[in-house]
This record gives sequence, C-alpha cells and structure tokens, in this order.
Amino acid sequence: LKSKLDEISMEREKSYDADGSRVQKLEERIKNLELMESGFKIDCLKSKLEEISLEKKKAYDADESLVQKHEELVKNLELVESGLKSKLEEVSLERKRADD
Repeated sequence: LKSKLDEISMEREKSYDADGSRVQKLEERIKNLELMESGFKIDCLKSKLEEISLEKKKAYDADESLVQKHEELVKNLELVESGLKSKLEEVSLERKRADD
C-alpha cells in the first residue's frame, strides 16, 4: 500500500512538473507574441513618424520657396521705385531749368 501511495505521489509530482513546464512554455510564447506585437507597433509608429516628417519638410520647402519669391518681388518693386524716384528728380530738375 505504501509503495502504491509513493507511486501515485510520484506520478502526481511528474504531472505537476509537466503542467508547470507547459505553463512556463505558454508564458514564454505569450511574451514572444507580446514582443512581436510591440515591435510591429514600433515599426508602424516609425513609419508614421517618417511620413509626417516628410510632409513637414515638403511644407517647409514650399514655404521657403514662397518666401524667396516674395523677397524677389520686393526687390523688383524697390528697383522700380528707385527708378521712378530718379526719373522724378530728373523731370523736376528739367522743369526747374526751364523755369529759370
């Protein structure tokens, strides 16, 4: 009877060990799946960040181009103004000479 109890006890212990091992393997698999999922999320976030960065760069480049165009326009207007002032002074001097 004692040997039978010992045998049953050992079988039960082996069963617990086997169950514990299975549980441990399942926990490891779950951790691996969670890591894979986290990696996938990180890849998605990196991709989205790159996409947003590219959009911001394009917007910045477009703004920079627009600023350059406006600067050129202002320079051209300043040249026209300078030319008109010169012409006005010239006409003014001619009138003054004519009046003298």
